[in-house]
Amino acid sequence: MKKLYIFTTALLMLAGTFTSCTKDLDDVGLNASSIDAAKVKAQAGNGTPNNNAGGQGNQKATPTLSLTFSESPVVVGTPVTITVTVGAPAGGGSLPTQGTMNLQRAKLGENGPYTDAASATYWEDVVTTQIQKTGLSFNHTYTPDAVGTFGWRVRYTGGGSAFEGTETAADIVVVARCANTELTGQLINTVVNTDYTLYTVRYSFNACINIKGAKIQGGLTAFTEFVSATDKNGNTAEIRKTAKGNNESNSNISWQLGDIASNYSNSFTITFKNFKKNQEGEITGDWSVEGTNDAGEKVEFLAAPISVN
Repeated sequence: MKKLYIFTTALLMLAGTFTSCTKDLDDVGLNASSIDAAKVKAQAGNGTPNNNAGGQGNQKATPTLSLTFSESPVVVGTPVTITVTVGAPAGGGSLPTQGTMNLQRAKLGENGPYTDAASATYWEDVVTTQIQKTGLSFNHTYTPDAVGTFGWRVRYTGGGSAFEGTETAADIVVVARCANTELTGQLINTVVNTDYTLYTVRYSFNACINIKGAKIQGGLTAFTEFVSATDKNGNTAEIRKTAKGNNESNSNISWQLGDIASNYSNSFTITFKNFKKNQEGEITGDWSVEGTNDAGEKVEFLAAPISVN
């Protein structure tokens, strides 16, 4: 009986050994599977390239888009080249290889007049083309037939899974054909007070040539007091007072215009007090615009004094 007990105990110990080994192998198998699964999940989360759409690795990029004019401002009736270009994303990357470019004009409604980009309520299709046919850039010739500010827009669509659609707009300024370079002046308002008369005059200058270092200047007459002087853009004048004795003050008024191009146009409004009783005749002095032309020659344009009565 003693021998049988020893043999039974040995068998039980051997069975326990195999059971322990099997459990350890199962644990190793489970741990390995968990590690592999974690690796796959981490790869998907980090945007690792794969064949499935919708991951971070397949996020769409926005290409750059430009719309430019060969000239602006431009004289009405002069052909203008509009250039449209699609480029790589601003942050870098590949160029689009497909997609549609649509050039459009701004209008106030489908049947309304052409207008600037900010005011547009409808966009009229002018040119539609595909990158696959024309490449990343194309030109369109536009000859304006009216004066004003007109908006154009280009839209890019159809970039597939790689590129987002985008658009950009720009305005072109069309001006009238210049007839004559001249400086003119006029009296636009008179207010009579007890001690003085308040006059407002306006000088207008239109240039049909390029002028470098342009300057407009002029004066008032004696017994006057300067009040204000601004151009149509809100720029104030430089004032130099010239005294001529008691109650005989005068002012030299000027604006530095810099280099101006043909078709330049501006107006200059001056307000001043005149203390003369029963004023007649001239209330301003001579006014002029001067500078140099493209040949380096001095040019000067004069306006006669403004008078009352």
